[in-house]
Amino acid sequence: MKNTLILICAMLCSLQCIATNLVLLQTDGTQQLQDIAKIGKWVFVEENLQLLDKVGNLLATEPISEIKNITFSISNPETATENVQMNSIVIYPNPTQDMLYISGTTPQTLRVYDLQGRLLINETSMQINVSTLNMGTYLLQIGTQVVRFIKQ
Repeated sequence: MKNTLILICAMLCSLQCIATNLVLLQTDGTQQLQDIAKIGKWVFVEENLQLLDKVGNLLATEPISEIKNITFSISNPETATENVQMNSIVIYPNPTQDMLYISGTTPQTLRVYDLQGRLLINETSMQINVSTLNMGTYLLQIGTQVVRFIKQ
């Protein structure tokens, strides 16, 4: 059971618009688009993110280490690719030990989630103190984008 973690889609509930696409930007620059209407839940199995449909069928499996960020888009697939490239949010340093800095956006609400989907930090800033977090992988929601970071 330890290796299977369920990410509650609380991030989707906080969106200000209805997203139609999930865009996984991978570390090699390629993108994978998924129709949000087809996704039933996200499951972390070992070191992989699995997207399941509403009846539990596997839609996609991606290694967590290969995902650079996750974007929710209200555009069609052709436009979604352009939006991801234009709205490039950068977090650094990653991995980090204490402070995480954000550039490429205006100050807005930052939310840090663990891989079980629990909200750990919620604040408005361009930097976030993560020194109190345990070592591990976390998700940072910045507006409608979600970026993975590692706390050392």
